[in-house]
Amino acid sequence: MLNKNFLHTETELFKIPISRLIAGLLAGLFFAFCFYALLYLTRESFRFISLTADYDLWILSDEELGFYNLVFAFISVIFAQSVCFSFWLNRPQQFFSKQKLQRKTILNDQSTLNTYFLLWFSELAVMYGLTFGPTFQGGFYAFSFYPKYNYIFVLILLVLFLQTWNSIRRTNKKQSLKWMFCSAILCSAIAFGLSKVNLIDYRGLNNIALQKNIAYQFKLEVPASDSYDCKVESQSLMKDIYVVRNKQNEHSTPKIFIDNHEVTLNNAGATILEFQNTLHETDIYLCTYRLHIDKTIKMSFVTKIQHELMNVNALRVAYSVVPTDAELNKNYYKNYVFLTRLPGNDARNANLNDRLKALNRFANIIEITNPETDVYTINGQPCRTEDLKKTIKACIISNPDYIVCFHINGNSVFSDYINVLTKTKAAINELRNEYALLTFRDEFVDLTDEQSHETIEKYSYRIFEMNISNK
Repeated sequence: MLNKNFLHTETELFKIPISRLIAGLLAGLFFAFCFYALLYLTRESFRFISLTADYDLWILSDEELGFYNLVFAFISVIFAQSVCFSFWLNRPQQFFSKQKLQRKTILNDQSTLNTYFLLWFSELAVMYGLTFGPTFQGGFYAFSFYPKYNYIFVLILLVLFLQTWNSIRRTNKKQSLKWMFCSAILCSAIAFGLSKVNLIDYRGLNNIALQKNIAYQFKLEVPASDSYDCKVESQSLMKDIYVVRNKQNEHSTPKIFIDNHEVTLNNAGATILEFQNTLHETDIYLCTYRLHIDKTIKMSFVTKIQHELMNVNALRVAYSVVPTDAELNKNYYKNYVFLTRLPGNDARNANLNDRLKALNRFANIIEITNPETDVYTINGQPCRTEDLKKTIKACIISNPDYIVCFHINGNSVFSDYINVLTKTKAAINELRNEYALLTFRDEFVDLTDEQSHETIEKYSYRIFEMNISNK
């Protein structure tokens, strides 16, 4: 006797008892939550190992966080669906039955898919996390998949979901399309609900770090510059000094932070001396003091800080700046600085006559003043900020035996001061490059040591600072 529906034995493959169906669903939901928790906590781990010494942290926006949560939820639910398929179909059958071969095909496809995807996705995630987290400091400001490349995750999820149905579609072509459509709706609903589960208070943890981040707490804005050095110095020979102010109170006194501890102006020098005492004697003169000064700080206060640094022979300073044409988040440019050197105590304590004698050794004295407006004066002639570099360059070309005498107004702000320094350096760099191309037929950066020395001798960076007494 032929059994009923003997030509449609594939339908028997998917007849699952209600109790087994419910048990599989519960197992799948439990697996989805556990796998989602694993992905979620792995991401948070990469975020927190990106924490830097100055408490800079990989921060995700609410939209970005929600998107990644949704991706993790979909991956977890799709894997949970594979777990359900394996649980439902993995039961004893006749040794040579056709259904057993079909079951084995489906089960093998599910396990192979899970294994290969886990290998590929985990390698990609770890490489991304390490590269743009702790390894490449600030890399999370330079690159993000969201929102520019979010379609990549959509395609990954679509392929992953469809791949779980390949063998089932081949086994049962009639009903599997309807099952797949219902599965897509159910998986989407569960994934959207699961993505709303935040296993930790990420805002609270972010605030714990950011409350100790001086730049974030005081909304530090450093000046913009088109002349800078982005070479990272040895951290052991680098001391960060923050000079910030409460921007909600226009007349508030600036604050100084060293090693994330607030210090007064009078004991800033003592704090630096303590740092110097931990160094080898030869390293003290190689140490760089990176000054993160808010661009709105008055120059009268900045000058006092410079004097404190000179008193303890902390002469090699690097003013923190951001490129004028910056395209990324400004926090990415924390290592961009304008390097200069403060005069020693002998130069600072010299009387006015000695200073004038030093100036008169040069035939071309370029005098620059910065009044409390955005218009400078060069040799008594007004000069707009955008014309500063061009005018300085023209003055140097007229007679390369020059020195820039910069009269600093204590009531002007730090951005005006750094603007003169960087525009002068930019003008010098252009003149050096033009001289190298004309004389050696090569860019300045590609010159030999001897050629470079000759070019620098031709166009040296000479700037002499004089303070104007506050009225």
